[in-house]
Amino acid sequence: MVRIHFSAMCVGCTFLGMASLPTIVGLWTVQLLPSTEAPAEPWNEYRLPDTLVPDYYNIMLWPQLQPNVHGLFVFTGNSSVVFKCLRETALILIHSNKLNLTSIDGYLAKLSALGTSVAPSIHKTLMQEMTQYLVIQLKGKLKAGEFYELYTEFVGELADVAGIVATSQMHSTHARKTFPCFDEPAMRAVFYITLIHNRGTVALSNGMEITCFLHSEKVDTVLDGQPVTVTTFEPTKNMSSYLLALVVSDYTNVTSANDTLIRIWARKKAIEDGHGDYALNITGPILKFFEKYYSVPYPLSKSDQIALPDFYFGAMENWGLVTYKETNLLYQVISSNANKERTATIIAHELAHMWFGNLVTLKWWNEVWLNEGFAPYVSYLGADFVEPSWNVKDLIILKDVHRVSAVDALASSHPLSSKEEDIIKPEQITEQFDTVSYSKGASVLRMLSDFLTEPVFVQGLNTYLTMFANKNTTVDDKSGTVLPLSVKEIMDRWVLQMGFPVVTVNTTTGHVSQMHFLLDPESSIQRPSPFNYEWIVPINWMKVNMIVFSYTAFHSDMKATGNDWVLRLLNQLTENHEVIPVINRAQIVDDAFKLARAKIIPVTLALRTTKYLSEEREYIKHVTPLFYYFKIITEDWSHVPTGHTDQYLGYTLDAAMIRKQDATSVIVYIASNPDDQTLAWNFVRRTGRIASLIRGITKTFSTESELEKLLQFKSDNSETGFGSGTAALEQAIEKTKANIKWVAENQREVTEWLVAESA
Repeated sequence: MVRIHFSAMCVGCTFLGMASLPTIVGLWTVQLLPSTEAPAEPWNEYRLPDTLVPDYYNIMLWPQLQPNVHGLFVFTGNSSVVFKCLRETALILIHSNKLNLTSIDGYLAKLSALGTSVAPSIHKTLMQEMTQYLVIQLKGKLKAGEFYELYTEFVGELADVAGIVATSQMHSTHARKTFPCFDEPAMRAVFYITLIHNRGTVALSNGMEITCFLHSEKVDTVLDGQPVTVTTFEPTKNMSSYLLALVVSDYTNVTSANDTLIRIWARKKAIEDGHGDYALNITGPILKFFEKYYSVPYPLSKSDQIALPDFYFGAMENWGLVTYKETNLLYQVISSNANKERTATIIAHELAHMWFGNLVTLKWWNEVWLNEGFAPYVSYLGADFVEPSWNVKDLIILKDVHRVSAVDALASSHPLSSKEEDIIKPEQITEQFDTVSYSKGASVLRMLSDFLTEPVFVQGLNTYLTMFANKNTTVDDKSGTVLPLSVKEIMDRWVLQMGFPVVTVNTTTGHVSQMHFLLDPESSIQRPSPFNYEWIVPINWMKVNMIVFSYTAFHSDMKATGNDWVLRLLNQLTENHEVIPVINRAQIVDDAFKLARAKIIPVTLALRTTKYLSEEREYIKHVTPLFYYFKIITEDWSHVPTGHTDQYLGYTLDAAMIRKQDATSVIVYIASNPDDQTLAWNFVRRTGRIASLIRGITKTFSTESELEKLLQFKSDNSETGFGSGTAALEQAIEKTKANIKWVAENQREVTEWLVAESA
C-alpha cells in the first residue's frame, strides 16, 4: 500500500491525467506622461519622510476615571520626544490624532536643541486631519546629525473605560491618539512612562514600576485638589510605538517569581476564585519553551498579563504587558475543554510575539504575516509543550489550513506580502490583519519547516532573531538558507502571489501538474501574478514505508497500478480509516468538498467521504452547553420563545447587558442559524457594524435575495465607503455568487444522494 502526502497548502490531489494548462501572459503597457499637477505637500502623504528618527520619549499621562462636566472620560498629559535629524529639513511631521493640543507661546509644540546647536524658530503649526499629522514648519533648517526635543501638552478622550479600568490599545495606528509620536513600526524608540492615577488604583506599563525596585513608598500627592499616586516605570526596550501599553485599574494579581517575574492581573473576585491560576501555571513553562526554541533569552525583567472585561480585541502582544479579553486569559475549572485549549493557545500566541514581532519587528504593515503568521504556528508548539496529551499541533490543519483555503481560493484574495505603496492608509493597514495573514502565514511556515526539517528551520530562526534583534525587517531578510532551489525562490511563490495550487498526479505516467485552485473556476482573476500563478510545491509521499521528497515535476516512483496507490481512498476510509494518518483523513474530507466546489470531482464523491465519520474517534470537541438556561427559556423544551433573538441583538448595543467584547460573537452565532440570518443582517445594516461582522454573517449566503441585499448595501454606502471592511464586503459578494451557482448546479444531485443513503 502507498500513501501520498501533499504539502499542507495543497488543497488536494486528483488522480486523473491532466494536461498542463497553457500559461497566459498579459501584456501591460505603462505610458509615462508629464504631470501638470502641482507637487503634493509632504503632510498630504501618509508615510513619514526619512528626515527624522526618534531616540526616546518622556511621557506623563493622567487618565481620569470619572467623567468631566461634559460627561466625557478624558486624559491629560505631556510628552517630549528626542529625535535625530538625518537630513536637513525645515519641516517636522509627527503623528497626532484626536488630541487637543495646548498652545505654547502661540504654537502647538515647543522645539529645543540638545547640545551646543540652536533650534530654529517655529514659523507655523497646524493639524492635518486626513493624514493625522501635527505639522511644524520652521523658519530655519534642522541640521543633519543633531538631536532636538519636541514638547507637547494635550487632552484626549478615553475610548476604553469600564468601571475602574482604563486601558490603551496602540496597535496598529492608535499610539498617535495617546500622545504625538512617530507612529510607524520602523520608528523604534525608548519610552519613559509616568502615570498619574487615583489612589487605591494600580498603574501598569511595559516596564516594571520603579518604586517596586527601590522598595520605597508609593509617591502619593495631591493634584488639582485630587489625591493621586504617581507611578514611574523603568524605560522600555527600543521598540515600536504600537507595542506601548498603559493600564490603570483596581485589579489584583497572582504572582510567580523565578528567573522572570510573572503576574496575572484580573478583577479581584476572579483572582480570588482562582481563575488566573491556569494562566500563571503555564506562562512560565511556555516562556522557557520559547527561550529554548529560539535559543534567545526572554528579553524583559517581567511578564505581565491582564484580563480586561471589555476589550474588543482578542489579545494584544504589548511588550511586557499583554492585554487579553477576559475569556481568553481566565479559565474556570468548570469551563469546557475548548475554553482551556483556547486559553493555552492564545497565551502561547502572545508570548511568541515577545521575540517574533517585538524583539524583531516588521518594517511596514505590508508584511503583517511576518508577525501574525509566525505566532499562530508556534503557538501550537507552545501549547503542545504544556499540554502534550491534547495533540494540539494537529489542530493547525483544522483551524488554519482548512480555514484559510476557503478564503484564499477566491479571486478577491490577496498575497501574504503586498507592495509598501499599496498599504498606506490606516484602514488599509487594518485590512491586512485577516485570515490570509494569520492562517495562510502559519500554514506556509509549517510547510517551510516541513521541507527544511524543523532543526534547520529553528536554526534559521535563531540566526534571524540574533541578527535583527531590536531592528525592523522585511521578508527578504528571512532568506539565506540554500536548498536545490533557494528558500527565497520557493517562498516567493507562496508569499508574493495569492492563492494556492491543486496538484494532479497521473498514476499511469508519474507526471505531476498543477493549476491555480479557485472555488469558482469561472471567476475572473484581476490581480496579476509575478509567477503566473505557478508554485514550487514540496511533495512528500510514502510508498512501502519509504518517505520520498522531491521538487521535480516528474516522478517515476509515483507510477503505479492496481491497489499499490491509495486510489481507493473511500474504500480505505470505510474498511480501516486508521491506516490513513489523522491529519490526512481530515484533509481528504475537506479537500474533497473543495474539489467538488471547483467542479473537479462530482459532489457525490465528496459526500461519500463523510460516510465513515460515524467510526471516527479522533478530536471530538466536548463543550459545556448552556443546558439549564435554555431549558428554562423554552419551558422545559416545550416551545421556542418568540423574539428572543431580536432581544439578544438589541442587547449587543447595551454594554450593561452584553459586553462589547462579546457583541460580535453573539451576532455571528445568531446569524449561524439559517432562520435568523436575515434578522442579523438587517441589524448589522442598521447599526453599521459591517467591518467586523460581514464575514461571519454572510458566510452561508446562497440566494439571489441575499446577494441583492449585499449589492444594495454596497450601493447605498458607496459614498461613505467601508474602511477596513472593503475587502470583506467584496469577498462576501464573490462567495455569495459562487454559493448561488453551486446550489443551482448541485442541489438536485445532493438531494438524490441524501435520499438514497437514507433509504
